[in-house]
Amino acid sequence: MPEPKIKRLQDEEPEGDETQDHAFLGREFMTWLVWRVARVDATFEDDAGEMVFAFGGKLRVVAPAGDVSDATFKGRSPAASVELLASIGAGRTLREAELRVTRGEREFRFGLVAETLDLKGVKLPSVLKDEGDDHLGERMALLAELESCIQTAFQAFLKERTRPVWQRSIIPDMRSWLASGLEVEG
Repeated sequence: MPEPKIKRLQDEEPEGDETQDHAFLGREFMTWLVWRVARVDATFEDDAGEMVFAFGGKLRVVAPAGDVSDATFKGRSPAASVELLASIGAGRTLREAELRVTRGEREFRFGLVAETLDLKGVKLPSVLKDEGDDHLGERMALLAELESCIQTAFQAFLKERTRPVWQRSIIPDMRSWLASGLEVEG
């Protein structure tokens, strides 16, 4: 996993005071989520019930600072492609992806920017049946539900990320997943 970068805000902060870039957590979250989806273990639960995450047809990886290459993968299942595994293995990180969250019969489709967890191109499920229903209220409630789903998955990630199990078990499992996905059958 990429190490967090430290940057000095010389003009705004007293000398010697540093702030840490926490955007790496969003990138690690996306990689962790790809791994969980590949293991068929991307089901999370909150007070409203279960939700299942899946990747859509497009994702973008970016190389570490100083490297000029980045790639966008498109297709039926780019999150399961050997090209994505090779990119992650080479140190590239997920920066943006199309995702789906299914909760019951409702499906949310959206783009997620890793570094900020900002949503893009959200497609909400339609629940209203009558024309007189409050469409704006419904959309706001569905957006809040989607945000809650992402927050639930991110909290599950943080729970694992901040415990010793991360270094002891999760990182080795992710490395094995990468290696097995890159094996050439002969």
